[in-house]
This record gives sequence, structure tokens and C-alpha cells, in this order.
Amino acid sequence: MSITLYFNPYSHRCLSVKTVLLLTKSGFNEKIIDVLKGENLKHAFTNINPNQTVPAITEGFFSLFESHAIIKYICINKPDFRLYPNTLQDKALVDSYLDWQQNEFTKLLDYSKEVPENRVSRLVDVEEILHFFIKTFLNNGQFYYIFDLPNFTIADIRAVCDLTSLFICNFDFEKFPNFKNTRIISITLGLFNLISKQKYKNLFIQSILTRQPKQDLITLYFHPLSSPSRAVRSLFLLAKIEYNEKFIDILKFENKSDQYTQINPNQTVPSIKQGTFTLFESHTILKYVCEQYRLFEFYPQENLRFKAQIDSYLDFHLNQMRQITEYVMSVQKNQNEEQLKAKQKNIDQQLQFFTKAFLNEGQYKYIYNLKTISIADLSAVNEIVFLVMANYEFNSVPQIKKYLTNILDNQNVRQSNKEYFSLICNNQLNNFNQFNKQIIASSKKRGCS
Repeated sequence: MSITLYFNPYSHRCLSVKTVLLLTKSGFNEKIIDVLKGENLKHAFTNINPNQTVPAITEGFFSLFESHAIIKYICINKPDFRLYPNTLQDKALVDSYLDWQQNEFTKLLDYSKEVPENRVSRLVDVEEILHFFIKTFLNNGQFYYIFDLPNFTIADIRAVCDLTSLFICNFDFEKFPNFKNTRIISITLGLFNLISKQKYKNLFIQSILTRQPKQDLITLYFHPLSSPSRAVRSLFLLAKIEYNEKFIDILKFENKSDQYTQINPNQTVPSIKQGTFTLFESHTILKYVCEQYRLFEFYPQENLRFKAQIDSYLDFHLNQMRQITEYVMSVQKNQNEEQLKAKQKNIDQQLQFFTKAFLNEGQYKYIYNLKTISIADLSAVNEIVFLVMANYEFNSVPQIKKYLTNILDNQNVRQSNKEYFSLICNNQLNNFNQFNKQIIASSKKRGCS
């Protein structure tokens, strides 16, 4: 059954999906969605993608949105093209780049728009991001491909599609001579020629379900105020995985130290270290741990569609749900009241969309109606519960109250959040509304020591 791609030719996300479809020689139909005319807001398209964004795909009755989830789905169906590695650590490195891209590299797209009054300050941001990109992922231009993988992957394709936006606005690449040592800039023109020269043998790819040899214990670097840190720790506790913990005091800027920067050059938490292997970006870590320890109830491997749906939520989370952290930080900084109201309204809308798209208006116990807690739920709950710190009023989204209560009823998820609740309630417990008091009190239930 062929795929139908819903796309807009001016979208770099769409460009990356279409490129992967062409490179893997996938049979597909395409339908242009004119976002300038609001076609993405129409009922017919909303049934395919309730987030009303492009790209999206359908395959029979199956539909999927979020570009990274889509390109992984395509590549897993076409393993011979090796655009998405089948070895666990290489795959995790590609995932790490893709998650970082959603958090940081998208600023390139903002800069290429015609609007900005603050073009100069944005240019500084873009240059900083490119310097980090070259240093971290291309080893100061010494690597041909991202993370020095043996061939280009969907990480390179995604980077190239983003960099094309800078060609549009006549960006001065002469400031970045290290690019000339890599194939990132030239890869766009050479991509189709390169793939056509490859001769792939009809070999079976070793199953990703094959048990990995015994590995060193993982060390988790985390801080309890970090929602992604708590999501990763929740998985370790739920799966009864033996691991080491190292507290990184972000309030004292320990994440900026040279020692920690060696582990995670992005200077964020969480990150992990296993032997000499290091990894950052929480969603990549969650997937890596699930595949390493065969935790398929949290991240299915055999059911490709369930896996793709979880990927879809995780990509949506990075694009949308991480705004919760920004809102909570604004409340803590006592930002002006009008700006806070606008941000709160946005959070209200995000949570309403979340319950509609992923919980079927609260009818589902877990995201996408899976039978058990998945890494999508762990990421979502640990992010949403951060709103307790801002004493958010959940009455406007009662389905969220039900969802939070259900997940936090799990002893291990409560345990993972215990320090977080202790930190926020030390001085202001009496100021919390009734529901938030109940959530905090739940961490004191038996089993949370």
C-alpha cells in the first residue's frame, strides 16, 4: 500500500520527508497543502493530522504526523538504504541529533523569515548555533557526516534541509570555513547521485531485537527540577534497572563545568554515560535504554505503528509541550501580568489539544490508548507536573487531572518526583490550590522513601 504525503514545498520539514521517500525509492503520492490559504485547518486534513501541520502521511487507514517520526517510519520499512542505523549506539546518536535539532536548529528557520525586527540579535543566535553544530556534530569540520557515521543518515538530511533556509537569505557561509571540510553543504546536490551509485546486496539486517552483550552500568546525570531528568529516572525505576545517579546542581551551574561539558557539550540535563559512550537529549536516552534492555512494553519494537505513534508524540512534545517549562520559569521570575496571562492561555490551549489528540478527550488511560505506560507518558507527565510549581489551575482541563492522578498513582513515578515535590513545597505549601496539594501529598504515599 503506497504512502500519501501531505506537504508544502516551502516547508523544510516536508523537504526532509520527501527527500527520504525519494532516496528509499518508496512509492508515494503527494498532495500539496496550501497553508497560506488555510488548507491545513480544514476538517478533512484535521482528521489526518489533528495538529494541523505539515508534513503528514497516510498509508491505508494509518496516519502519522511530525516529520522525524515519519522519516524514521519510512527508514525502518526500508532498512537496506541505511539512512537510519540499525546498530543501537549509532541509532541513538542520530536520535540525539534529531532531538537537538528540534530544540535548537529550528532558530535558523526563524531567522530566514522576512519579519524580524531583531534580525541582528537573531543573527548572533544563528551563528552561535552553527558554531556549536560544527564543533559538536562535525568535530570542527573533521567529520564528513554527523557523528562521523560511515554514510550519510537522516540526521544529515535534516541538517541540509535546514541549512537551505540560510541560502535563501544570502547567509555568509564564509564565516564558517570548517563547513568546506565536510560534505554537509555539497550533500544537497550530490545526494541523489550518491544514492544511485550505491549497490545494496540483498542481506538480512541483524534484528534490533537481538539481545545486546552485557554492558557497563549506566550513570544518569540529572537534577530533580528538570522534567526530562525525571522522565528518564522514572523509566529506570519502573523497569528496575540497576544504574548510578549523579546529581548535577544546575542552580550552581555545575552543568557548565568543563568536566560535565565533556559528557554533554550542550550543558543540559539529563545525560548518561555507559563505559566510554555518552548520550544527551532525554527522548533519545529513553529510546536507547528501552532498546538496550528490551523494554518493549515502554517502547514497542515489533508493532511498527505503535512505535511510530510514540515517536510522533515525542516529536510533538519537543515542539509544543516544552513551552510548559518556559511558562513556569516566567512565573518564577514574576514576569508582567499581561504576558503571563497570554502564556497561561497558550498552556491552556496546549493541554486541551493534548487531551483531544492523544487521550481522546480523556477517554484513554495512556497516550494513544496503549495498554501500559509508555515513554510518551513518562515524558508528558513529568513535563505537565512541572506546572504544579507555578500553582497552575488544572480545573480548566479536568481530563489532565485524571491523567496525572492515574500515572502518579504508580509508586515508581511518584518516587522519581519525590525530591521535586520536596523542593517546591518547602516554603510555599500553603499557597498551593487543593489539587496541587493532593499531587504533592501523593509523593508521600507508602513506597516513597
